[in-house]
Amino acid sequence: MALGNIGIGRMPNSLLYSNANRDLQTGTSLISRLQQQINTQQKYNLLSENPTATRQTSSLQSLLERVQGVRSQHTYNQGFLSAADNALGAVNDVVVRAKGILQTGIGSTSTPEEKIGLANEVATLIQSALNSANTQYQDRFLFSGTATGTSPFERAGDTVIYRGNSGEVKAFVDVNQLVSTSLSGIDAFGGISQPNVASLSPALELTTPLSALKNGAGVNLSSLTVTVDNGTPIEKTIDLRTAVTIGDLKTRIEAAFAGEAETVTVDINPLSPGGLRITPSNGTVAIANSGSGTTATQLRLATGPVAVAQGGSLEPAVTLSTSVAALNGGAGIGATAGTGLRIVNGETTTIVDLDGATTVQQVLQRIRAADPNVSAEIDPSGRGLIVGTRLSGANFSIGENGGTNATGLGLRTFTGETSLSQLNLGKGVVFTPGSPISITRRDGTTTNIDLSSATTIQDVLNLFNAADPGVLTASLNAVGNGISLTDSSGAGPLTIAATESAIALGIDGTENTGATGVLAGDDVNPQRTGGVFDLLISLEKALRSNDNVELARLSPLLEKASGQITIARTEIGTRQQLIDEVGNRLDDQNLLTKETLSNIFDTDLTEAATQLLQLRQVYEASMQLTAQTLQLSILNYL
Repeated sequence: MALGNIGIGRMPNSLLYSNANRDLQTGTSLISRLQQQINTQQKYNLLSENPTATRQTSSLQSLLERVQGVRSQHTYNQGFLSAADNALGAVNDVVVRAKGILQTGIGSTSTPEEKIGLANEVATLIQSALNSANTQYQDRFLFSGTATGTSPFERAGDTVIYRGNSGEVKAFVDVNQLVSTSLSGIDAFGGISQPNVASLSPALELTTPLSALKNGAGVNLSSLTVTVDNGTPIEKTIDLRTAVTIGDLKTRIEAAFAGEAETVTVDINPLSPGGLRITPSNGTVAIANSGSGTTATQLRLATGPVAVAQGGSLEPAVTLSTSVAALNGGAGIGATAGTGLRIVNGETTTIVDLDGATTVQQVLQRIRAADPNVSAEIDPSGRGLIVGTRLSGANFSIGENGGTNATGLGLRTFTGETSLSQLNLGKGVVFTPGSPISITRRDGTTTNIDLSSATTIQDVLNLFNAADPGVLTASLNAVGNGISLTDSSGAGPLTIAATESAIALGIDGTENTGATGVLAGDDVNPQRTGGVFDLLISLEKALRSNDNVELARLSPLLEKASGQITIARTEIGTRQQLIDEVGNRLDDQNLLTKETLSNIFDTDLTEAATQLLQLRQVYEASMQLTAQTLQLSILNYL
């Protein structure tokens, strides 16, 4: 083909064809893609088509799955809580009926025979309450704590045993929000006795975890600066961020000065056993926070130059690894060989041998092993131990077995600090004016002691000991609980007249221990669970024995139990309301997430259809224009 046939400014037909063919293929591809988007209702069929959209879609879908997973649990949680509320309502109905029975049976308005009939009705109510308390929801017991496969309450003779625990079952009500969805039999029905917790104030140990400091709140350490100056200052900034125990602190601080002209020693401060002490080999030591950190302050070690840095108490909490020797500021609990704890739990008396138990964990294990119907735990605040009975309807006490272990562990249930008003299950001690305690001494003489000013057991002991110092002495029983009186005035029997106040103190009678001149009193401060079943069992017994004093004691306690159930139901209602509120918010979030996903990934059918129509029109016009422009025939390629 001659050059002149091409001409200036004209493209070869082959190039025009190539361009036209490319444009038509592009149009075909766009039309095909729009048709595919309309058919699949998705903008993208391959992840590589839009990596940014893919990442956004993946993140949003992950969020959507998590939210939907949490939301699906809401129905179950609401059902569980509703079942618990219904069960509590049923037990409260029992308590309300029991209050009516008590009012009918108290006093002389009902005969002993009528009270027996009322007692039989209470027995039926106890079984009804047990059935409600042992309710299940989808094979999970409602009130067993975290032991959801265990029936929480069991009738055993005249008692009811709580088999659950104090744990809480928690569930996510939002992606990052856990809420308790259970109520233990302790919180709902008082399944385990709850004694006052005595502070054991453990001394600091090298094994003490940093998380146990500040009464269990722990510390958040970074670095501190230690400067030793014996003429030439040696300054070290020590990183403590990965330290786990007090021993780690000691190792790192001492290691920072190893090999230097002056070193430091880190140990427990003997002036404050809950704190640290840092001693330089020579000169002075100064301890400061490093940068914007507060490590020295948190460790209560911040100080200017001193001969010895005496740190304040870091208030370590009691943990399972706390040594028995560290309790009570390092004083321990006394000798354990041949002593231990004496636990009376209903009809069972158990001696817990603590000889060889070196940690709190071992102490708790031995208590649990000695009597499975006793609960033994560390107080949630970390202050001390909680040891209680699982038996409702039975008396419970912890006393000494010839030593000081019960007192040292803060577990003795009858101490000098015991208030007289709480004795005899809260009935207290009444001192009648002008009616002192009358003691017939061993020499035959009579001593009268006025205890009307006493408010605690220690007050009683002090008043006895002041009557004839060194001859007539009073103390706590060496074995078990109660008050012991000793008299060395002569050879006859020691006797205390059976007055109302003497009986209430448990000291009426004649010397009875086998030891000459010693009158060992009774334990008049038994503990009870005080829960619903304990009160119902006590009510049945009081009606059968026509005990109006006991019935009077139970009346306000039943009222209180009903109030506690109401509080528990209110708590359940609060949790249900929270789940509903969070659920509504999650539904809104789901809708928004789906809309966002749709905007990113789904095809806008109206827009796509419009684009497809326009594109087809352009495509058809392009085909016509191309055909006219190229006037294609076989001759164009010859």
